[in-house]
Amino acid sequence: MLLRRMSFWLGLGLTFSACQLPEQGADWVLVNGKIYTLTDQGAMVAALAIRDDRIVFAGDSQAVRAYMGPATCVWDLSGSTVLPGFTDGHIHPVAGASYLLDCDLTGLKDAGDIRKVILDFAEGHPNKTWIVGNGFWLPAIEGGMPTRETLDLLVPDRPAFIRSADGHSAWVNSRALELAGIHKNTPQPVNGVIEKDPFTGEPIGTLRESASALVSRLIPPLSTDERVGALENAIQIANSHGVTSWVHASVTKEDIEAYLEVEKRGKLTLYPTLSILADIRQGSKAVLAVDSLYRLYQPRSSRIRMNSTKIFIDGVIEGKTAALLEPYVNETHSGLAYQDPEIYQAMIAAFEEKGFQVHVHACGDLGVRMTLDAYAYAREKNGIGDHRHHIVHMQLVDPKDIGRFAELDVIANFQPLWATLEDTYISELTLPVLGPERSEWVYPLGAVAKTGGTIAHGSDWPVTTLNPFHAIQVAVTRRGPDTLDREPWAPHHLVSVYDAVAGYTRGGAYLQFGENDYGTLEVGKKANLMVLDRDPFTIPVTNIHQTKVMRTLWNGQVVYEAPDE
Repeated sequence: MLLRRMSFWLGLGLTFSACQLPEQGADWVLVNGKIYTLTDQGAMVAALAIRDDRIVFAGDSQAVRAYMGPATCVWDLSGSTVLPGFTDGHIHPVAGASYLLDCDLTGLKDAGDIRKVILDFAEGHPNKTWIVGNGFWLPAIEGGMPTRETLDLLVPDRPAFIRSADGHSAWVNSRALELAGIHKNTPQPVNGVIEKDPFTGEPIGTLRESASALVSRLIPPLSTDERVGALENAIQIANSHGVTSWVHASVTKEDIEAYLEVEKRGKLTLYPTLSILADIRQGSKAVLAVDSLYRLYQPRSSRIRMNSTKIFIDGVIEGKTAALLEPYVNETHSGLAYQDPEIYQAMIAAFEEKGFQVHVHACGDLGVRMTLDAYAYAREKNGIGDHRHHIVHMQLVDPKDIGRFAELDVIANFQPLWATLEDTYISELTLPVLGPERSEWVYPLGAVAKTGGTIAHGSDWPVTTLNPFHAIQVAVTRRGPDTLDREPWAPHHLVSVYDAVAGYTRGGAYLQFGENDYGTLEVGKKANLMVLDRDPFTIPVTNIHQTKVMRTLWNGQVVYEAPDE
């Protein structure tokens, strides 16, 4: 299909017989394009030449003919836009692909629709011992507090476990609670909440954070073949969105083994960084466990980077489990910080001393501050080094801490798709519990960028779509993503289209220590790139989310081509 759709560009007399190349021609020559190199704002060339897996020429369409040989495939872009491959800075690919096999509630915002899909799935799968669902839109239920009685009506005969879209809450039925031994006298687990009826004390069917694991640990795990298949599928989905590298968050031993198998099969068509999950409750003992996995598996692959670890310091604002500096509106509590500050600081310093990049989930302003303090402590203890630690999500950042990202060389790893009032997780469950003053500092992309902080972007898929163009549009509009033109929410946090794209390219490559190999389109860099159906830099910003990837190259190989319509 690729060769059929490709044309040889001979209009300027660029014949192969005229090529004079000492060694050999390029494998690929791309001409007549709008190729954004991302080396600087607006930087663009018309042609690229690719040999093996790297770019050997970037410039004009006349000069590139020196790289054309008898076996060169010349690709007439006919004015199409080319970008560097994207890096997804925070993703859960095995979960994302495996969830597609369960009851998929993604995108459903109406409670009636959600109930119908669960009921139809349960009735259509009578042999499943568990009914597992994913992508449940928590704001569809008033107060984000679904009940077991409602789920019992839909699934009365088997345990049911329905994950919320944000991954931090679960909706379970009575059978699941019974199997897990959860009742009115069950104590609250460390770093978790069993929501209980305020009058009877009985569990209502909503579990937050670690409490979800009391039930989910009973669900039969994926087999090795299922895990490998899910990873292969996730890679294909990512390539279709122009993603050629990613940071896999919360990696387990089983995930690492799946990666090694996929690489062995020749299907690892992106560059992964694996952030190995560390149990913050164990403090410095967790460092030994993560380091042991790293030392066991890293020598088996030169392409898979594993000296990264993922830590949770708090929960999420919508579940009132994120750690805040001040109490939630109409509450006496400020959420959950998962560890004592001194133990947390020692833990991060120990990881840093062993050469690990630390990747922290922090949503509340206290969680963010505790993490910045811990990075500062590690720097004081170990000295300044090139660690590229990052904080992911940052739902709320205190304005006093905005400049510390640049000061401490900490990367702000945002999920920009969430910075919109069209997301009812924000409008109905987040802003009301923060109040107007704090709500001005929710997802402060622009503020961090203005102070010189390094920014990277991720999807957190399957929490939300893997498609970066949806997130890019929200980053530059703070609305949507849709075609409606509206005043932005919290406009002081807007970023330019260039900055938003750079967060997925240059910023992502830097996050992965890959800036010498990808993130921009320059001579000597890997040929990781995508061809688009439109130019996101020139179209109306309300149309950016409609951008489609027509073709993706990774290491000079075509790994995705859009089907003919």
